[in-house]
Amino acid sequence: MPFDMKKIWFVLSLFVTGLTLAQNPYFEISKQMEIYNDVLKKLSTNYIDEINFGDLIQKNTRKMLNGLDRFTTFYDEQGILNQKMRQEGHFGGLGIHIRFKNKAIVVTDIFNNSPAAEALKIGDEIWAIEQKKVADLSPQVASNLLKGASGSAVSLTLKRNGKTIDRKIKRADIKLNAVTGTYLDGDIGYIRFVKFNQLAARQVKKALLDLKKQGAKKLIIDVRGNPGGLLNEVIKIVNFFIPEGKIVVTTKGRFEKYNKTYLTRNPSIDEQIPIAILVNNHSASASEILSGSLQDYDRAVIIGDTTYGKGLVQRTFKVKYGTYMKQTISKYYIPSGRLIQKIDYWHRDKNGKPLLMRQNLSEKDYKTSNGRTVHDLGGVVPDIELQNETKESLIKDLENKGVLFDFATWYYFHQPQPKNITDFKLTGQDFDLFLKYLKDQKLHPQTTAEKLLRNAYKKAEKEQQNQTILKAYQALLEAYKSSDLLILKQYKSYILAQLSRDLANRYFKQTGLIRYNMMHDPIILKAKDILNDSNRYRHILNK
Repeated sequence: MPFDMKKIWFVLSLFVTGLTLAQNPYFEISKQMEIYNDVLKKLSTNYIDEINFGDLIQKNTRKMLNGLDRFTTFYDEQGILNQKMRQEGHFGGLGIHIRFKNKAIVVTDIFNNSPAAEALKIGDEIWAIEQKKVADLSPQVASNLLKGASGSAVSLTLKRNGKTIDRKIKRADIKLNAVTGTYLDGDIGYIRFVKFNQLAARQVKKALLDLKKQGAKKLIIDVRGNPGGLLNEVIKIVNFFIPEGKIVVTTKGRFEKYNKTYLTRNPSIDEQIPIAILVNNHSASASEILSGSLQDYDRAVIIGDTTYGKGLVQRTFKVKYGTYMKQTISKYYIPSGRLIQKIDYWHRDKNGKPLLMRQNLSEKDYKTSNGRTVHDLGGVVPDIELQNETKESLIKDLENKGVLFDFATWYYFHQPQPKNITDFKLTGQDFDLFLKYLKDQKLHPQTTAEKLLRNAYKKAEKEQQNQTILKAYQALLEAYKSSDLLILKQYKSYILAQLSRDLANRYFKQTGLIRYNMMHDPIILKAKDILNDSNRYRHILNK
């Protein structure tokens, strides 16, 4: 039977077209969207109960993005307004930091010179906003009710030291200051800033120039806990200390349009002033560009704990109906060429958990301008490593439950107020008061192992295990209680330091807290020692 070449070519063309379509990602997207739409149609016409499709689809969208990296997120209208507010650095409100606890909002900090500064105290519990019970509201709705146009008033019902108080407070335009404090200690200037919003470079520049005018000849920059923010702001701040035309950061992505090298554009402010930058494992993103690039240029000594390790760049894109999506578009590399990203979101274990980047797989050594070896794939490693955070799970449980904060609130109302910050210091008697408070309030912080044991005991009890097994569980739990007390006593200095900082803020406000830290914070004290020893400072940067 003779071959029909036309038919053969036709079949081959169909096969090649099908293969091309199967390999085309847009075909796969279209196919899956058709399936998804069909599932929604079937649900709308057949499901037993009425479905809130808006809520369902938004949850599904967020769950889909969770399968990528943690920084790729979806925002509804309110979410993007909050994001914009954080970047622009101002909003109409009361000037408070809050957290939600049980059925109330707890005031955890108060901005200086804000409407809340006179009307509220740290530790106040807000139970109702405009006669609406906080318990009946979602955290997002409750938080939004506190905000509003500058000059408008909001009524609150709150509890303070066991008493119920009604307050009506007029909102104002609240600045989310990037720089939260400065201080001059001899000839050492100190700048604390907590975010890289649109105010950051302007406020850091003002703080730097003011400190220099007052006589600062050395500088501490504290970005512990600073999660980062706008890329342009960190480039400007780095430029204050290095000359024009220097690389600050390079971004590289899947698409050429996101590959860019960012250079300093202006003359510097001071290329000689000795600098110590304080970091911890919550210093991320722009904080890591600041500390990492100045480390690469041997322009600053980095002190503290290894940073968070976020080497990814995001951009926000407008989606339909006023919604937005922030997505990761590239990785960034600091001047030595190193990537400081710690978590590998694109390779996961069998449980779907992302892996850690592995430094030992790095094929090259990275060098600073002076030839010092620096590391990639795991955050910025300080030149002087000092851990300011405890790793003990019992202490973390204590902090996560807000026990230290609650005790500080109790202490503030029940103990005499100190006369001045210079003489303020908690003692062993205060630690004994803290242990008594735990006992009186029946508060019991637990280690991770103890939590697992307690859950196992409850399960065994529910399954009606024999008394011998249950008694063994009980004996172990009692042993843990004794061990917990020993751990608390072991961390006595740490607990008293945390409590002291909280109370210094309550008694003497932000200015007093900074002064207290300049006298007692071990990492600030180490920075002062290094800056005051010029030979050691130069040795660290040149070795």
